[in-house]
Amino acid sequence: MTDLEAFFAPGGPLDASHPAYRHRSGQAAMASLVAETLESGGRALIEAATGTGKTLAYLVPALASGRRVIVSTGTKNLQDQIWNQEIPLLSRHAGMEVRACVMKGRDNYLCRYRLAEFEREPLLSDLEEAKWVGAISEWSRTTETGDRAEIAELPDQLKLWRDVNARADTCTGSRCPEFESCWLTLLKRRAEDAQIIVVNHHLFFADLALRSAFGAVLPDYDTVIFDEAHLLEEIATLYFGAQVSSTQVEELAKSAEKLAARHGGPSKGGGGAAALRVAAKEFFAPLRERLRANTGRATFAAPRHGGIDLEVEWAMLCETLDDVVRQAERVQKKSEVVDAMPRRVDQLRESLERILDRDDSSFVYGMELRGRGAVTLTAQPVDVADSLRYDLFEPLHACVLTSATLAVDEAFDFFERRLGVDDAESRIVDSSFRWSEQAVLYLPDGVPEPRDPGFVPRVVEEIDRLAEITSGRGFALFTSYANLQQAAELLRETGRWRLIVQGEGSKVALVETFKETPDAVLLGTTSFWHGVDVPGEALSLVVVDKLPFDVPSDPLIAARIERIRDAGDNPFMAYQVPLAVLELKQGLGRLLRRESDRGVLAVMDPRLRSRRYGKIFLRSLPPYPVVHDVERVRDFFAPPA
Repeated sequence: MTDLEAFFAPGGPLDASHPAYRHRSGQAAMASLVAETLESGGRALIEAATGTGKTLAYLVPALASGRRVIVSTGTKNLQDQIWNQEIPLLSRHAGMEVRACVMKGRDNYLCRYRLAEFEREPLLSDLEEAKWVGAISEWSRTTETGDRAEIAELPDQLKLWRDVNARADTCTGSRCPEFESCWLTLLKRRAEDAQIIVVNHHLFFADLALRSAFGAVLPDYDTVIFDEAHLLEEIATLYFGAQVSSTQVEELAKSAEKLAARHGGPSKGGGGAAALRVAAKEFFAPLRERLRANTGRATFAAPRHGGIDLEVEWAMLCETLDDVVRQAERVQKKSEVVDAMPRRVDQLRESLERILDRDDSSFVYGMELRGRGAVTLTAQPVDVADSLRYDLFEPLHACVLTSATLAVDEAFDFFERRLGVDDAESRIVDSSFRWSEQAVLYLPDGVPEPRDPGFVPRVVEEIDRLAEITSGRGFALFTSYANLQQAAELLRETGRWRLIVQGEGSKVALVETFKETPDAVLLGTTSFWHGVDVPGEALSLVVVDKLPFDVPSDPLIAARIERIRDAGDNPFMAYQVPLAVLELKQGLGRLLRRESDRGVLAVMDPRLRSRRYGKIFLRSLPPYPVVHDVERVRDFFAPPA
């Protein structure tokens, strides 16, 4: 028996130090594959269901390897779990020496310099926001990390935080008078000394995209473990592209205004802000008008393809941006202040030039109306496989990618193609869950097709019948907000359940309310398919209305479909079905979080049984017993005779 096998074995160090520990063969097998990959090099793809214990299965061999390892997660929840639970377990109870640190995106950290500037002249019109100024100031005097997570009550969408955080576009780096005491500077130094660095995918790819430019935060590394790896393509697409919004330009105008006001200029419109706002209005107005006529989202096409010609408006915007820089530089020279305005303008101009090009076939250009009329322009790569292959995977010594949802029909080829992962060792790790005893999969008879007007009313009937059996305690997951809203109205008419509906509070608050509320049914869309953990009897029912196919009218999805078709493949079977399979596995995976959990999974979409591709979905799911009669669901919950 190797040292690693002994560590996870019954009676081993982990068993002796952790009262709740149970030996799981899948965990030990995964740990062995991770150890082999880290030692020999190469890539490993590991699908490990919830309950496998995969976090310790990669942390233990990572620590034993002696190498610096970046551990990247898809969500901050898992990042916090690793830092607050798993690493202390190994350090305090299992006797392992752990040199580790956790790093989040720059936006999560307070900037000493910006806070001091803000305190000198706080510009707040919202009394609700104003009450947090004192709390943040008091906390800043005692915090060792500057991480906003230490203020548990701080609202997620607090506008004030953007005025005082350490985001990259406002950072002046080593020129800042607070550089040596900056929490990010101190964090980088801790990271240089750490063996395990726990980050999230957003920070990892932001760093990868800026590795040779100002703002890179991670120390050198050659070994990476990606958990929640199913999210990598989506997040890499975001960071290998470009995005600019009218809100960013307005923030730039406000910063110019504040800089001028602090040094003798007018309080409104100074520093070139007035002219910038006029130019921005002219630039974004035709886009906003086009979007309002196109349900808020459209392709940002080149003029020769029917798109909007912005040459004159762009020239006017560039002139005003140049003026903002000139005025900021005059203030800096005269007052010896340090400001990031010139670099912020350069970054904004560079991103806009990249988007306005609209002529690179490897990118898809889009525009969208968000919030209160804000226009967002994007350039997104159609395919990130080559970028990931050459910029990430090939330079690494070793890379492990793991998730509960990587395989489609027990194969990894779809994931490998989408991410450019070559020559990987792939494995589906056995789960400790007893699928046939812990859940049933209910596929009701007689449900109309999703396009039928009677589909949502029938779905609501089924939710009502199932919730009666489970006493509420259910999630109803929808693929569209329209279906969710219709279902919420119909369920309210029954008056039988405490409904918790997405949009009526933050995701965290809604989940907490659900956990504390008997007879609750939570209705959610995309964000509730991922990263929600409600173990125990509080969640006994998960209903999915439709198979989660991406909308083919989305410009990025449409471009990927076209590229696959041009290559001679069937995009529906090669792309849309595998993507929907992984999403369905994620959604249904909300139910069973521990070995003691039990419940019913229900998919209302009749295509799961009536279409040939439905078999691919069913073969990709764990071996749940399938039932079509709601009475069989009732039998499942009946107490033993």
